[in-house]
Amino acid sequence: MDVRRSYLTAANPAPPGPDSLPAHEWAWLEAHWKPEQLVADRVLCDGDCASEALWLLDDAVTARVARDDAGHSFEIAVDGPGKLACSWTPGSDRPSPWRVEVRRTGMARALAGRDVESLAIAAPVFHARCRAAVHAEVVELSAQFALSRRRTARSLLADRLAGYFDAFGESAVAITHNTLARRFNLRRATVTLALQELEGMQAIRSYRGRIELKDRVQLLALAEEI
Repeated sequence: MDVRRSYLTAANPAPPGPDSLPAHEWAWLEAHWKPEQLVADRVLCDGDCASEALWLLDDAVTARVARDDAGHSFEIAVDGPGKLACSWTPGSDRPSPWRVEVRRTGMARALAGRDVESLAIAAPVFHARCRAAVHAEVVELSAQFALSRRRTARSLLADRLAGYFDAFGESAVAITHNTLARRFNLRRATVTLALQELEGMQAIRSYRGRIELKDRVQLLALAEEI
């Protein structure tokens, strides 16, 4: 059973654009978005704090990072072009349950908190999509923590690498074993062994500082292992 992807399809069903929103909503959004270049490693929203803006990613990539019961950081998912970032907190006094970090430098558009408060009236269709995205992200957070106690390191890395390839839109990502270990709260030796297993099953090819996709179907199958 594809546990992870069964709920991901609910998040951001269609990128906001003139073809997917009523014309008056798109015109309103176009008048209020503020384009900005996001630089890798920038924190857009910290956990337990309110975000100052809602972001629509153009070619930037962000990650949602939560903390487990022991206080360890754990990357939940990455979001790529056409997705929303920091959809939880703008216009709300509730703190975010995760931190949002930029993974790839690129352009995005910000909607300030004061404008987000007007969404329900000015752009109700887009507002409903934002709420649906938040719901899907919360479900994903719960599922990831539930699965983390049962899945193997190989399954976890297969899942996360598949997310990277999708979000980056590339068949190779520049990343080290140390970085993967830090992002997913694993020992470096565990990461190395898991990558060797994925490579032995012809799903990826691992180089120094770079991982290449070889067989997407195989990688997704390995990501489903429980």
